[in-house]
Amino acid sequence: MSKIDIEKLKNEIVERLKPLEPDKIILFGSYAYGKSNEESDIDLYIVTKDDYIPQNVNEKMDLKFRYFKPLENIAKDFGLDFIVHTKPMHQKFIENNSSFAKEIQKGIVLWLRK
Repeated sequence: MSKIDIEKLKNEIVERLKPLEPDKIILFGSYAYGKSNEESDIDLYIVTKDDYIPQNVNEKMDLKFRYFKPLENIAKDFGLDFIVHTKPMHQKFIENNSSFAKEIQKGIVLWLRK
């Protein structure tokens, strides 16, 4: 995929998710680092505006599905792997300071709510 196509894809992701008013959208992995190939999927980390921690699997799945639905066509075309965290989940994730959290923080911020 060319650089222009990747920029178009980034813009499309943001436009599709903006109606949900996320706090942050981060692209990480091979697409973020310019190392994608035909086997690559799109890796996204999404922080919602919600201020709660899901209490069970159903709440977690509902949260993830809400953000998957607008990206469904992108997922079919490119493959999509994404993580959705509410604000308190994100805070705990960053505080844990895991190598995975550090990897995501190196990604490209596509959207940051002001």
